[in-house]
Amino acid sequence: MLAASDLLEREGELAQLGALIEAARDGAGRFVLLEGGAGIGKTGLLTAAREWGREAGMDVLHARGGELEREFSYGIVRQLFEPALAGARGRSRAEILSGAAALAAPLFGGDYLADGGSTAAESGFATVHGLFWLTANLAGRRPLMLAVDDLHWADKPSLRWLSYLIRRLEGLPLLVVACLRPAEPEGEDRALAEVVSDPAVFVVRPPPLSDAAVAVLVRATLSPEAEAEFCDACFAATGGNPLFVRELMAALATQGVAATADQAPRVREIGPEGVVRSVRLRLSRLPAEAERLARAVAVLGDDVELDAAAALAGLDHERAADAAAALARAGILRPELPLAFVHPVVRAAVYNGLTPAEREREHAKAARILAERGAADEHAAAQLLLTSPKGEDSVVVSLREAARHALAQGAGDNAVAYLRRALAEPPPTEQRAETLHELGSAERLTLEPAASGHLREALRLTEDPRRRAWIALELGRMLFWGEGGRADEAVDVLERAIAELPGDEPDLRQRLEAALLTIALEEPALYVRAVERLERLRAQRPDSTLGGRILLAALAYHDARAGASLASCVARAERALAGGPLYGHEAGMGWCHVGFVFVNADRFDAARDVYDAALVDARARGSVFAFALASLLRGGAAYLRGALVDAEADLRLAIEACESNGLAARLPTPYAYLADTLIERGDLDGAAGALARVAAGEDFPETVHLISYRTSRARLRILQGRTREGLAELFELGRRFEAIGGRNPAVYSWRSPAALALLELGEREEARRLSAEEVELAREWGASRALGKALRTAGLVEGGEAGLPLLREAVDALEDSSALLERARALTELGAALRRANRRREAREPLRQGLELAHSCGAKPLAEHAHTELLATGARPRRLVLSGLEALTPSERRVAEMAADGLSNRDIAQALFVTPKTVEVHLSNAYRKLEISSRSQLPLALATPVEAQSEREPTTLTSS
Repeated sequence: MLAASDLLEREGELAQLGALIEAARDGAGRFVLLEGGAGIGKTGLLTAAREWGREAGMDVLHARGGELEREFSYGIVRQLFEPALAGARGRSRAEILSGAAALAAPLFGGDYLADGGSTAAESGFATVHGLFWLTANLAGRRPLMLAVDDLHWADKPSLRWLSYLIRRLEGLPLLVVACLRPAEPEGEDRALAEVVSDPAVFVVRPPPLSDAAVAVLVRATLSPEAEAEFCDACFAATGGNPLFVRELMAALATQGVAATADQAPRVREIGPEGVVRSVRLRLSRLPAEAERLARAVAVLGDDVELDAAAALAGLDHERAADAAAALARAGILRPELPLAFVHPVVRAAVYNGLTPAEREREHAKAARILAERGAADEHAAAQLLLTSPKGEDSVVVSLREAARHALAQGAGDNAVAYLRRALAEPPPTEQRAETLHELGSAERLTLEPAASGHLREALRLTEDPRRRAWIALELGRMLFWGEGGRADEAVDVLERAIAELPGDEPDLRQRLEAALLTIALEEPALYVRAVERLERLRAQRPDSTLGGRILLAALAYHDARAGASLASCVARAERALAGGPLYGHEAGMGWCHVGFVFVNADRFDAARDVYDAALVDARARGSVFAFALASLLRGGAAYLRGALVDAEADLRLAIEACESNGLAARLPTPYAYLADTLIERGDLDGAAGALARVAAGEDFPETVHLISYRTSRARLRILQGRTREGLAELFELGRRFEAIGGRNPAVYSWRSPAALALLELGEREEARRLSAEEVELAREWGASRALGKALRTAGLVEGGEAGLPLLREAVDALEDSSALLERARALTELGAALRRANRRREAREPLRQGLELAHSCGAKPLAEHAHTELLATGARPRRLVLSGLEALTPSERRVAEMAADGLSNRDIAQALFVTPKTVEVHLSNAYRKLEISSRSQLPLALATPVEAQSEREPTTLTSS
């Protein structure tokens, strides 16, 4: 039963909760935050919501944060879902954990996450993503309420899941109700701030009780004849806080204070501190066993098993049960099991009654008891975090084991806390290096700046060259990718590790070499030194180990960038793939390098196979970084092919994944590629907006990702009329590309846009020099896309009759190319040049072909240019009309295609890392635009553009 003070003057709040429950049952998922100070009545409202939810036919799952729970990974999550999963058997459990929800299964029994190669960040996202689908699966069976008390004491992994869930509630029959104390604990952490500051959160703030309500409680509790002055004193002493009122009444009753006006000063003497005094007074009147048990529960934390608390209190089971019953009768513990205090304020009163020395002793003892009883390692570790270092080896072992389990579940923050405490113990001399390595690794994965220092110290203390090599590999990556591009330090570390490694470690040696090349060959200051190493490695034949294939892929990547033999680069890339998958954390950048070679060799189908496989792997592991990277690379390849709709769909997926998971600053490339795609589609404002979303300042690491961003920015500036600015940036980037051996225009074509900008400024001779250089380099490489682009630019720069042979050659080079957008450009510019040369009839066919290709690519400005040129030849092309298919947005088309392939809405949502509601909206829009009414009609509607209606002009092009 709810106490009267919990519900008094709460009609408005209860009405809001009732409306939200009804809305959630109808699919309007919401997150409700009950916010207020300790004792204001949040738990009472939460209890009422739980009862009403059950009455409304919802499944209600409940959890409560605790001060010790903050150090237990997914503690809130486990409290919520373990009872539901424990009650599900066989097929029912399999359904709940089906699909992407299986990624969260290791939290609830069985092995830890199976992919030992996953990083903590990847495992963390996999678990969070799996938990979302576990929640969605449960809500799909029956409307669901998740009730979380004391959210301010929730663990960080659970908070990250809640933050992820908030953004995906739309369309789910789900209500999350959580209680929060403002500014609690001191210095609110980022994970909690992300939850409570989300604009989708609906906040309810119950106010203090009025003086009239307090008077009602005084007269109901102490005396119906309580005098007004006495009641006013009670209100003044408690501020209308329901808990303080209740405890004050208990203290006044215990001390026999009469509810008369002359006793009002006694009320003020007891005051709001009466809660602590009242609890301690009640404890003092109970048997000694009860006080010992209360202290044990305060140390162990709420929701503790009776036998564990009994062991810490030094009581047998029967005496502990009697003590628990006495504490419940005294209003200190809740009457049900597991043991918990009636309110956190009551626990604080008991816990703060212990001296610091007593707390220290009891927490150490609690850790031993929990370990002996087979509790999860993290439960014991949470106790050890509250003790002072004493140099005990067993403490170090326990903390390191807890850290390993936390990392396996993606709870990197918890692992860092355990390992820092283990280091402070300190560990035995022979374990110090290992502990430092584990700590540095965990800090690297959580982007802690202390990582490199701990990894350096681990490297210094480690003698075994193999272990030194693994540490060096992590340290090198941290220095370059995690600390703003400290490439020189990273290369020094990796070179020393390679020099020390014995000859019987070819796999590890080749991994180190690949990492070194990937870093050093990106830095102008290190390029000459790195090339000498590259030449030695090229003469060798990497073996078939994973390290050998990673190295082979890296060699192919760097040779392709330098414009070496196209055939040999492709052969190396194919050999790297032939030995098995190149995906997952262990494979590093292997698959990226292989896909890079295929794209720039115009092997678009092979590249798509690589990226498709990488996406399958990313989804299976739940790796959001790998998913974003594979999506952006597949989108970039689609852009180069001219499949602009596909490109935009992939790139927006990559951006959504980045922005939803804090990766945007680390991965600006999808914004750059999206800007390029939108430019081709005629949306300059959208392109500028995409680039503006990247916080890439001048101090941003000069990695390949920033170069892509700056190139797109330069191109946009030229189109906006800021030609000199854009040109200066292109020249700067071109110099940097050449400083790292970059010669291949298929990889980075800076000369062509620079030449056209120079032509616009009237500097034809410099434009001619640049375009001629690009033609020569493109011929050396031999890929048709790059050659066609270079020849087209050269033809435009030459102009007039002199430019026509170059434009014809560009069209010929691209005749069989799958780079349809580049082919459309070449055809359109040839037709325009012929029209300018007054060869109008001859100009029509290339212009017609260019228009059709540009239209099929979705390149609106190019199509309009071709259309205008056709009109100038005297042809009368009919106005272009969007078919239903062409009217689909990229996201709508992607979802519709997946639905046509037989995937359910849930399957599509899991594959694209979006919500079922998002899929539903996209499909509804697609049905409307395609003028169909069912899923079964999608294959035909997508295979054939909808025929124009008789009253509309046809989509085909004709000329008079």
